[in-house]
Amino acid sequence: MSSIERIPAIFVCTQNARLPVSGGVQLYTREILDTLGLAGFALGIVEYEPDRHPLTRLKRRLRPKPYTNLLPSTLASRTIAAQREGQAQVIFLNGVDLAPLAASIRPQLPKDTRIVLLSYGLESVDFLHTARARGEMTSVAALKLGEQQFAESRQREDIDHVFCLAPFEVEIERWLGARKVDWLPRTLPRDPVLQWQPDSNRLGCVSTLDHPPNWEGLVLFLREFQRIVPDGARFRLVGGPPQRGRQLSEQFSLVDYLGALDNAALASEAKNWNCFVHPLFCYARGCSTKLAVALAWRIPIVTTHAGTRGYTWREGDLPRADTPQSLARLALRMLDRVTAEEAREQIALVARSMPDRHEVAEKLRIALQE
Repeated sequence: MSSIERIPAIFVCTQNARLPVSGGVQLYTREILDTLGLAGFALGIVEYEPDRHPLTRLKRRLRPKPYTNLLPSTLASRTIAAQREGQAQVIFLNGVDLAPLAASIRPQLPKDTRIVLLSYGLESVDFLHTARARGEMTSVAALKLGEQQFAESRQREDIDHVFCLAPFEVEIERWLGARKVDWLPRTLPRDPVLQWQPDSNRLGCVSTLDHPPNWEGLVLFLREFQRIVPDGARFRLVGGPPQRGRQLSEQFSLVDYLGALDNAALASEAKNWNCFVHPLFCYARGCSTKLAVALAWRIPIVTTHAGTRGYTWREGDLPRADTPQSLARLALRMLDRVTAEEAREQIALVARSMPDRHEVAEKLRIALQE
């Protein structure tokens, strides 16, 4: 794949993934589309809506099986038609929900056409953490986890290459039997650096609150932080769904729940935070996409090693602590302006030394050549 060659390819994704909003899937879909373009691929897009027919939804409820009854029946034929029309050499599947499509299209593809899965993380990884967090590690849950892993292993038989968001999932993919697997590190969005104007009493967080690892991390952190926080300090929480945010604001008196904010409103809010807190205490699937937004803003951040999975940098230090108690103490230190300014200087070094999209595109291009 030379720098001037344009390789015809197909990119299969949900319509939702390409919406101009700032959810994790949308952020990464924009990032990976840009990266694929830089890597030399001329992409044809095949979009779909998940199958929401009442009968299909009833099947999912009565006989739930991992990765089944999610894709519309016409998606395979539409993908094959797009491949033939564009003579696509590679078919990129955007997310693990699309992994079952590989078995449907493989028999109809030319032998040299490759199927590449862009994994946002395995369902089995989050299922395990969800069961643990909810105290539901029962024999029934164990059977379901086994079913998921068996399904994931079978799917890899028809997939030529898997790209993951974090190194730890590369090893899981190898264990499942992936033929070839690589990790693509995160890059930063093109958000402007914020004009940081910290309020000495404010810390903040942006989170998907119905994601069990996120919810667990917030609850564990807030329990410890509320014990040591000085009077008047506020924890500003952005995200949804609203009922979860209101639940946290009722449970913890220091929480101000702001709901979901658009990009401009979020930037206006976040510039007043002494630091962005990202409390995650388990290796959830994929990576924390919103951490990249905070890094691009160049504001102080405190998080955990699990919270930075999928990120790499050459300079600087990102403040991290790996227990709720130590993370609460670290966040408390950021209420001191001098400490927060020192952390911000380190964050700037981290952000500047992360790989850019050209580097990641080159890594992807070389990986597909091998």
